[in-house]
Amino acid sequence: MARVLVLREPEDGARTAAILRARGHEPLMLPLQAVHPLWPPLGAEPLGGFVATSAHAAPWLARHATGTGAPVLAVGARTAEALRSKGISEVIEGPGRAEDLVPLAEALRSQAPLVYAAGRIRLPDLEAGLRARGVAFRTLEVYDMVDRLPADAQVELALTGGAPDAVLLLSRRQADLFEALSTRHPELRAGSIRPLCLSQAVAARLASTRRPEWGARPTLDDLVARLG
Repeated sequence: MARVLVLREPEDGARTAAILRARGHEPLMLPLQAVHPLWPPLGAEPLGGFVATSAHAAPWLARHATGTGAPVLAVGARTAEALRSKGISEVIEGPGRAEDLVPLAEALRSQAPLVYAAGRIRLPDLEAGLRARGVAFRTLEVYDMVDRLPADAQVELALTGGAPDAVLLLSRRQADLFEALSTRHPELRAGSIRPLCLSQAVAARLASTRRPEWGARPTLDDLVARLG
């Protein structure tokens, strides 16, 4: 059994904790971010479909995509599941990376622009890829991920029993926040902590003294499997 630090926002963190417990591990919950929904209007422009790179876009899409008959391209299984749970049936599931949605968007061959339901903070890969392929789209920011600074008492509670065996780092921002938190709590700088990163790009944000690991595929299941 491994004691695993989970830094995700509370809703995603709860799902991650359930996965860890099912594998016999102990999750240590310390959310460093919170989701803030945004509600931009869809507008009356022609619509060729929607694109979602996070499950956090599901509430906005439930309001605007349901009943339109327009397809929704979902970055991976978790996002597709969240969309379907909101009653959106026309979901096309991608393999897990934002850039992999570009050929799927191209294959739609729609004359009307796609609507990218995006986070306020995001990587440029998808939008750059769509522009490079000449796929018409417009971006609407439908949620924001806000940093959360836990009180010392919350950190101490999460770390009852000492430093964790591993920490899950699922975004570049999580890696940045983890390093910042480690300056306040030296026990998080322990060399025994395994940083399990969603990608090499996430791992690159860590201090050079860390020994990060990342999976062959950018999935949470792949990272959890590394715990044994």
